[in-house]
Amino acid sequence: MYGAYKALGHYPDYWYWILRGRPARAPHLLKQKVVREYGEKFALKTLVETGTYYGEMVAAMKSHFDRIYSIEYVPALAERATRKFARDEHIRIFCGDSRVVMPEVLALLKQPALFWLDAGYYGWVGMRTDDQRLSVELEMILSHPYPHTILLDDARGLTGQDGIPSVGDVKAYVESKFPQRTVEVKYDILRITLRE
Repeated sequence: MYGAYKALGHYPDYWYWILRGRPARAPHLLKQKVVREYGEKFALKTLVETGTYYGEMVAAMKSHFDRIYSIEYVPALAERATRKFARDEHIRIFCGDSRVVMPEVLALLKQPALFWLDAGYYGWVGMRTDDQRLSVELEMILSHPYPHTILLDDARGLTGQDGIPSVGDVKAYVESKFPQRTVEVKYDILRITLRE
C-alpha cells in the first residue's frame, strides 16, 4: 500500500487534493489508482468504461487489463480515441449511447469484468440526459450472468434533487433487487461489489 502512495508523491495534483482536505472531487490519478486496485483485488482481466472522453483512463489502464472496452457518446471523441489506441489490439472503442451499446459489450464478456461508469449520468458538462439511463445500465450489468464489479465516478452527482436519485436511493435499489451486492461510496466513487 505504501508503494502505491509513494508513487503518487510525484504528482502535485494529488498532494494538492490531500492538502485541501480531500474534497469531494478527487484527482484523476486517484481514480486510476482505485480502478487498478479493484481490478487486482477481484482478479478482473477486462475493463469496461462508459465515457471515454480523451481516453485518459484507457491509457492509464492499458497495461493492467487484458481487454478494454470503452463507450463514448460523442462521435468526434470516439473517433479520436479509436485513432489513439489503433495499435492496441486489446482495446476497442465503441461510439453511441451506452444504454444502446452496452448489450453488445456484455455479449463479448466471457468472465467477470470491472465497469468504470464515467459517462456523467447527471449533469456532466451541463448535458443532463435521460434520468433512467443509470438505472437501465445498472440493471443490464447486474443482471448479466457474471458477477461484475462496478465503480461509478462522480457520486456527488447523485443529489436526490430534481428527479435525480440520491446515493441512498441507488444503494436501496441495488441491495434490494440484487441482495448479493453491496454499495458504498468513498472518494466520490460509488462501488458495487459482491457481498463478502
